[in-house]
Amino acid sequence: LLVSVVVVPNCVEQAHLSHEFLHQGAKVLKRSFGLTRSQAQAIVSACGDCQQVSLLAPGGVNPRGLSGCQVWQMDVT
Repeated sequence: LLVSVVVVPNCVEQAHLSHEFLHQGAKVLKRSFGLTRSQAQAIVSACGDCQQVSLLAPGGVNPRGLSGCQVWQMDVT
């Protein structure tokens, strides 16, 4: 007689495994797995791959000419 046992991890472990595979944000983990905000943020902050993603550069001043018909400097990268 063979009996197979399937071990289902708890919600925090499921969220951790899901994040390792899909790299969801804290809001999605919180909503999908019923975690607290701090639990979801802890999972995301513990992920090394997610920490390497940098945020967009902060906005700055766009210098322009002081009189009419001068070229405005623009960065479109």
